[in-house]
Amino acid sequence: MLASFRPNDYGFSPKMQKISSFSTDFSSSKEDRKHNIRLASENFSWLVIKKGDTLSFNTIVGKRTEDRGYKMSKVIVDGEYTQGVGGGVCQVSTTLYNAWIRGGLGTKYVRAHSLPASYCGLSQDATVSDYIDLILLNDSEYDVIVNGYVKDNKVYFDIYGNPLEYTIDIRSELIEKLIPPEPIIEEVEEYPSDFKGEIKTDAYGEYGIVKSEKTGYKSKAFMDYYDKEGNLIKSKELRKDNYLPTQGKIYRKIPKSMTLPYFPDVA
Repeated sequence: MLASFRPNDYGFSPKMQKISSFSTDFSSSKEDRKHNIRLASENFSWLVIKKGDTLSFNTIVGKRTEDRGYKMSKVIVDGEYTQGVGGGVCQVSTTLYNAWIRGGLGTKYVRAHSLPASYCGLSQDATVSDYIDLILLNDSEYDVIVNGYVKDNKVYFDIYGNPLEYTIDIRSELIEKLIPPEPIIEEVEEYPSDFKGEIKTDAYGEYGIVKSEKTGYKSKAFMDYYDKEGNLIKSKELRKDNYLPTQGKIYRKIPKSMTLPYFPDVA
């Protein structure tokens, strides 16, 4: 069961201490994205998750709509960045996920983006949407408390619970790079009126980038457990993910057809 509480309700006794924390930086984001991150984070102020219960990100945050205050910003859809309401909320879910698993707590459902996220390592992201949720499980023997907040252009999540006998670090391992197929080339005399991509030149002339190609990745994440003296106790695989390559598309500029000069027949 989820509930809000005042910190002194638990008093942060020896049996309720901060067991993990994680933060990500969004200082380079545009204002609308920053706004969305702040708005989503406000839903996680001192939440109690009872032992055996789950935390659903979408249930806590709710729909990301303009009516609820969310703004348009970049989101990832099918391996491509596009504008969408609530862009940036996935950074909140990813930060929560990373704090949670570093507290030694379980996960019922997590899914990677179609592209790697810039604010965390491979296989450490947690995408959310209207149809994709992040569901966390308190599989410990004690209640835990989640506190999310924003400070100095960073989003933080702190997890409080029964003190651990170890600390957990998460590391990523690249398995394979996936090379994208050759880009689709469309020859044009003029760029379409709605084209807003970057224009470049090469040995064949001028071209406009409609969609950038992107390398894909196969990756793993591991949980490393350390004792109080910093000695590695054990490692275990956390998850595997595929970030598929994206095929690019370009407009290849060709010269306009030239009219041949007129030479009259000479008798």
